[in-house]
Amino acid sequence: MLSLDTLDITDEQAYADRGYPYPEWELLRRQEPVFWYVRPGFEPFWVVTKHEDIAWVSRNTKLFSSAQRVTVDTADAVEMLEAELEQRAQMFSHSPTDPPALSYMDSPRHRHLRQIMAPCFTPKAVKALEERFTGLATTYVQEFADRIEQHGSADVARHLAARLPVAAICELVGAPVEDWDSIFDWTEGTTAAADPEYRLDGEDAEAAFRRNITALNGYVAGLAQQRIAAADPTGTDVLSRLAVGRVEGEPLAFHEILYAVFNLLVAGIGTTRNATTGGIQALLEHPDQLRLLVDDPSLVDRAVEEILRWTTIAVHFVRTCTQDTELRGRRIRKGETVALWYPSGNRDEDVFDDAHRFDITREHNPQIAFGGHGEHVCLGSHLARLELRAVLRAVLPLLADLELVREPDSSVLHLQVAEIKRLVVRRKK
Repeated sequence: MLSLDTLDITDEQAYADRGYPYPEWELLRRQEPVFWYVRPGFEPFWVVTKHEDIAWVSRNTKLFSSAQRVTVDTADAVEMLEAELEQRAQMFSHSPTDPPALSYMDSPRHRHLRQIMAPCFTPKAVKALEERFTGLATTYVQEFADRIEQHGSADVARHLAARLPVAAICELVGAPVEDWDSIFDWTEGTTAAADPEYRLDGEDAEAAFRRNITALNGYVAGLAQQRIAAADPTGTDVLSRLAVGRVEGEPLAFHEILYAVFNLLVAGIGTTRNATTGGIQALLEHPDQLRLLVDDPSLVDRAVEEILRWTTIAVHFVRTCTQDTELRGRRIRKGETVALWYPSGNRDEDVFDDAHRFDITREHNPQIAFGGHGEHVCLGSHLARLELRAVLRAVLPLLADLELVREPDSSVLHLQVAEIKRLVVRRKK
């Protein structure tokens, strides 16, 4: 019987076999929304499951730091990450304690670095991309439909959902189109190295991870060196802005530029691809909602927000408490880890009416799929919405005639990102 003593929200295989542990999160929200989680293989940490509390922790960045760690991991995963940071530090001549991503930074450094990149991701900047992305989405959907006709089926994840996120983030970074396929393969191989399908013969997870991250690091380093050498202040892509960016009058360190671009590629491709795949799956599994959207495409903006809430691709991030504090009567001590579980917050009964119903007409939808509130909210949230809108509008005429061939192949990577590896569809028989 499920109880606070028996629940398990850190078993990656369980996520793959039966999806997110919504019953466990529901029990936690009801009985112990701030819960001291002690399980074998993990250092104890606080589990935060309520929408309001996730938002509060996210906003209070001085009280809850991102600099120490951002995920809960097994000892093996921590060892692999530390080894990778050591190797990077040696490769690019910096301290292994330097933050490897924006997500590991506190302000003011986080704010300054983010401000350099932010002009590429504002609503105005993203709006300027709409026509271009609409055209790309239309082309990709037509090629997807052609593939179904030729082969009898096609994989939404690989043959449709991945294509616009790859194009979008690569264009924003300034990567040449001939490199896009390789970039996608490297990012997939880096994040999913634990999956045997992403390994070469004879490789274990660590070897696969090392091969892909070395290739991606080397590629991004080459691009960065080109932009730094050019030092073009008129460049509008992210990498050009980073190359000429200054913080308190000083240029960015080379590894800061490298890691910023590296993480944009990994995060910008994987999350939006999975949200798009999960959204198409949700529409196919809820034909009443699909019919509503086909009949009234003006609902696409609400549909995007509901897809983001429903899929919530980012599973969790953690913060480290910087001074003793209290949340819902529980004493959180300085140095303790606090884990924010976004899918739980997005099914909070106190915030969402009929929270376990997929409803594209939902008017009140303060979803936190982009990381809640505060300075660490996803930099690319407006871009992700544009990509989802473009693909949905393009694929709608086709969707009503499609059906799932089988259940999707899914996994959760490091308890952080929900990965839909395959979602195979065909024409209805």
